[in-house]
Amino acid sequence: MSVHAHHPGLVPPSAAQEPPATERPVEKQAAEDHAWLLGLGVLAAVVLVFTAMVVLTMLAGGDGYVR
Repeated sequence: MSVHAHHPGLVPPSAAQEPPATERPVEKQAAEDHAWLLGLGVLAAVVLVFTAMVVLTMLAGGDGYVR
């Protein structure tokens, strides 16, 4: 049977200081903060393309379907 001796200056891995879970790395935080901006930009581009398609169709004389 082995006896574990206490060595001053050595910290067991379980007692090591870990950063709080609420703190995020700066790079990850910046990426998450800008994700909504990227999504908004994509949505604006889709709406702009759809609007341009409708306007160009109207300027060309309608939808061209036979009724």
